[in-house]
Amino acid sequence: MTIIRRTFLSGLMSVSLLASQFVGVVPASATEEGVLSIAQGFDPVSLWPNYSTTQEQINVGSLIVEPLFWVPPDSDEAQPILAEGYELVDDKTVRISLRKNIQFTNGEPFNADAVVHSFDIFTDIKTTPAYGRYSVVIDRAEKVDDHTVMLYLNQRYPALNLVLSQVFIVPPAYWQEVGGPDGFGSKPIGTGPFKLADWVRDSELVMEANPDYWGEVPEGIERIVLRPIPDDMVRASALMAGEFDIATNVPIAASAQIGGQSGLEVMSIPSYRIFTVSLSNLPGQESPLHDVRVRQAINYAVDKEGIIKGLFQGQARSLNGQLLRKEQVGFNPDISDYPYDPEKAKALLAEAGYPDGFDITFKFPTGRYAQDREVAEAVAGMLGAVGVRTRMVSLEPGEFLRQLSGRELQPMGYVGLAPADDPDLQLSQYRSDWRYSYVNNPELDTLIDAGGSELDRAKRQEIYRKSMRIMHDQAHVLFLYQGVDLYGVSERVNGFAPRGDQRWVIYGMSLN
Repeated sequence: MTIIRRTFLSGLMSVSLLASQFVGVVPASATEEGVLSIAQGFDPVSLWPNYSTTQEQINVGSLIVEPLFWVPPDSDEAQPILAEGYELVDDKTVRISLRKNIQFTNGEPFNADAVVHSFDIFTDIKTTPAYGRYSVVIDRAEKVDDHTVMLYLNQRYPALNLVLSQVFIVPPAYWQEVGGPDGFGSKPIGTGPFKLADWVRDSELVMEANPDYWGEVPEGIERIVLRPIPDDMVRASALMAGEFDIATNVPIAASAQIGGQSGLEVMSIPSYRIFTVSLSNLPGQESPLHDVRVRQAINYAVDKEGIIKGLFQGQARSLNGQLLRKEQVGFNPDISDYPYDPEKAKALLAEAGYPDGFDITFKFPTGRYAQDREVAEAVAGMLGAVGVRTRMVSLEPGEFLRQLSGRELQPMGYVGLAPADDPDLQLSQYRSDWRYSYVNNPELDTLIDAGGSELDRAKRQEIYRKSMRIMHDQAHVLFLYQGVDLYGVSERVNGFAPRGDQRWVIYGMSLN
């Protein structure tokens, strides 16, 4: 944990200076034949995909442990993986058909027993608290025969396909043998195309191809090597020096140089990730932020467009003062961003009883998101200009995720949330009792519950538009921007297709 103070201007200058360091970088060279090398911001805490909803962890773990379904980036339909398909018997009963003749790499059979066991784990809130919004809709799973499972729901749910894609299947006997989540997360066994070969924490993770894989083997990929590189610029530099085939979250400042280098390209993916600063009004987390006028003042104090243009060179999107994207059901076209108005911010602070401003703690990650530190510094500089003096606390990604899940990113915390693509999964993160919500609003809770069980599209639209109006008017967060995810990719790689929530799978990929 590091405490820092810097200004918006110095943050912008640091990006420019770092970008200039790429002049004269060694041209990309071919990496090892048959080895797919990937650099990402941090090392997984666990290789069990259902350990958390952090996509970078799921991406790695799912190379070994497979789900029943996958929802690809170009569709909202569930694509079968370990399942053959599913059908609705009625609004709350689902019949799932399973593939046959598949084994886990330890020899255990993949069958209905393994699936029911995995659903039991998934619905145990103590074991998988991060998936509570998904699992709350599930009552139970029951075996019909070795290759058929009946899933019973607690309620009708409009995003059922996304729920089914979140359940990763583990071998029951081995799960018990290693003692559950912790043991399994460090030495996973699955049905996937790769097996864990070696893992040196915070240094290197190596996987080798599963020679007995049941499905289509990723062509040309015999081994995958993943390395954590927290610094965005260092990660980009290593990609350009030929050390990696893929680098995630490359910074804007390096994107032109990467794209202009022979053998490399930059993939730009409109992100599901919505970036905000949480402004806690939870009981027991007392601060000036409990006054709606203070929260509104903070929104007026920050130049969101300046951040988008200055730090991201326009490669980010305005939020329009709400948490749903324009493409989603419930986006409210009648709402717009708080304009940048420092004088209005000062007036609201004075009205709330803080004519001289106040001091407050502001937590943010370094290495979790692209240019996270620079954004936090920019926000802090603008808040300081209206009298909100921030004590900035920098958190490494693992500690940041721990504090996020424990509601410790308070009273202010810079956060980018990227749930699967449904308004319920976005809005439920702000329900008063959710594990990393910093919002206390009973009216909003009621609307979130209503939207989560409504199948009629028009009715859902109205519910979520009302929710967006409440979130905006109450200024429960500082609305910042919707991200654009940038990946640096070598020409050796084919079929790499990330989703807007930064999720990607190995299926369909190959290596020249």
